[in-house]
Amino acid sequence: MDALTVVQPALVLAAIVPTALLGRWTARRLGQPEVVGEITVCLLLGVLLVTWTGWGGPGTHGKDTLKELGHFGLALFLVGAAQEIRGGAARLSGRSVAWLAVGSALLPMAAGGLLAVWVLDYGGPRLRGGAETPALVLMLAVSLAVTAVPVLAGILKDRRIEHTHTGRLAMASAITIDAATWVLLALAVGLATGQGGIGRAAAVLAVGALAAYLLRRLIAVAPVQAAAQAHPTVVLVLVAAAAFGASTATGRLGLTDVFGAVLVGLALPVDGERGAFSRAADTLGRTGRLALPILFTITGTSLAIGPDALFSWQTLVLGTVLAIVSKLVGSYLGARAGAQSHVEGMRLAALMNTRGLTEIVVLQIGYSAGILTPGLYLALVIMALITTALSGPLLWAADRRARPTPAAAEPTLQPAER
Repeated sequence: MDALTVVQPALVLAAIVPTALLGRWTARRLGQPEVVGEITVCLLLGVLLVTWTGWGGPGTHGKDTLKELGHFGLALFLVGAAQEIRGGAARLSGRSVAWLAVGSALLPMAAGGLLAVWVLDYGGPRLRGGAETPALVLMLAVSLAVTAVPVLAGILKDRRIEHTHTGRLAMASAITIDAATWVLLALAVGLATGQGGIGRAAAVLAVGALAAYLLRRLIAVAPVQAAAQAHPTVVLVLVAAAAFGASTATGRLGLTDVFGAVLVGLALPVDGERGAFSRAADTLGRTGRLALPILFTITGTSLAIGPDALFSWQTLVLGTVLAIVSKLVGSYLGARAGAQSHVEGMRLAALMNTRGLTEIVVLQIGYSAGILTPGLYLALVIMALITTALSGPLLWAADRRARPTPAAAEPTLQPAER
């Protein structure tokens, strides 16, 4: 093995770690979610690696290795996120959740369709790329509809409202939206591959869902549960191997490679904090989260090279305005339809506007599948950072409108409406 193949990736890793920590520290100092600073500085690091040192360009030693490591980390992260989605969805449901989820998803999806029309008609071939039109339209619709469960959970915890009616309702609706997002995203990737189009994507989705259901039933058998509790390390290894195998299989079948990892996460039982499967998913999710800065940095190197590395300010402004307005208005109307008060509707709208890490993951998948061009990807990444950064100030503004009464403080946990 060439020494450069080992040394260069090691040096890049040595640069990524302190850069990611700096981004997190800066975000905390500015009162923002850590992921906002982390993504920003890692993308910038990737650009600087290409422009200052030439690393990341054609023929770079070890870039593919780091890219695969980043994608594997993404798959592990999604195992934890998907298991959290299933657990949260099982605990919370009701009319208010349904209305908020519908309002917070449908209007942004329509806005994403409008953005797609603009890109197709006025963006030009370098911004539009060569993806099939249905795949691009669906991809942009999904991109604007996302609400980030991990970042939202962090915001709720920081403000100590995770156990209030507002926090529970926002989290349940975000979980519902994200569960639907992965299905639509898989369809978009299937359409983009040209390997059977929507029929192939639907078939893979159906088989994958059936396999996840059967795996869940198998794991629920008492002897399997007892063995898992007795050998948690074995469970951890098996779940990681299943995530790797499933992601590889779905990637080769024409869908995104991380969709298989989502299926594995959804198949795992929610067996509590002391349960072997929940602990395995949590451990793998946190481990994968540590590897995501690698993926952000490698993506940054791709944005700095190539003839199609076009950035459009018009797309950034239009996409950001559409994303913010559609999410705020749709979430507010959904909350009001679900019998929430005016102030509660504003609070929920501010929280649902959080896109963060989930949005970056969705965009990364679309970019890797060739649906998003570098310029369109970068504009949407900046949109995700802006909308996430606005969540705190918007929530503060909504709280300013609320009267400081005991009822507004929501000291008790309200049961979800059935």
